[in-house]
Amino acid sequence: MPNKNYERGRRKEYKITKKYKDLGYEIAQRSAGSHSPIDVFAIDKSTKTIKLIQAKPDSMSKNAKQKIIDENQWLNGLFKVIFEVV
Repeated sequence: MPNKNYERGRRKEYKITKKYKDLGYEIAQRSAGSHSPIDVFAIDKSTKTIKLIQAKPDSMSKNAKQKIIDENQWLNGLFKVIFEVV
């Protein structure tokens, strides 16, 4: 049986996924079992926008959240994107 923190995190990730689908993003998907800074990604085809989202508990301090933002600042900006079918 998964632990309570995992279950809470998974529920939050599904809420985030639904939010972005409701906002019109064509793709909104959680990265199950992720140990990366990306728990959910969402892609808007019309604006070619990709959002990379880290889900954390609402109870987490602003300082702790800011530390995560600072550590992953490199994820903002332009990337070369390549689609493959293998």
